[in-house]
Amino acid sequence: MKRFLVIAAAVIFCCSTSYAQYKAVFMGDSIFDSWDSTKHGGHPEFFTKNAFLNRGISGQVTAQMVERFEKDVISNAPEFVIICGGTNDIAQNKGYVSNRQIMKNIKWMVRTAERSGIRVVLCTILPAARYHWRPEIAPVEPIRDMNRRIERFAKHKQRIFIDLYTPLAAADGSLPKELSKDGVHPNSHCYDIMEKIVLQALR
Repeated sequence: MKRFLVIAAAVIFCCSTSYAQYKAVFMGDSIFDSWDSTKHGGHPEFFTKNAFLNRGISGQVTAQMVERFEKDVISNAPEFVIICGGTNDIAQNKGYVSNRQIMKNIKWMVRTAERSGIRVVLCTILPAARYHWRPEIAPVEPIRDMNRRIERFAKHKQRIFIDLYTPLAAADGSLPKELSKDGVHPNSHCYDIMEKIVLQALR
């Protein structure tokens, strides 16, 4: 009887510690932040029905994502973390940041997650030809360069890679009007497309 109780306790402990409350945490900026807000064309049900946790914060650069990564991702112990950031760095929301430094921040998040047994999904930055809050910046080429860096890094270790840029971008590198009101943030139709891509990648 005593042996049975010890085995039962061990099974319960293993099950409770291996269970992930969330399948995935979405770590990013306003692109993710607006995704579960109907006010901005997002779809809250996409997160609730799939056991996803949204940890996007509008306006943030990748250095700020690094600062809160332990609290917002590691402490929640999801099966996956989906990382998408960098457009606000390119927009110089907190001053100039090189693409090399942006990539260093992304790599830090990836390696921190992997050390905790969390599988990483890396997303490309969404297309944008102009930032309405920083019209003097030309983001097309920096975004394309960042996306090449992200793809190389993801495929080098065979991490899950999601290309959100290619199916959404116009030929000139912009986010078309039918997918966005301001050329940066997705509308409801754009999120429909993104959701199909994400779910396919997580299968």
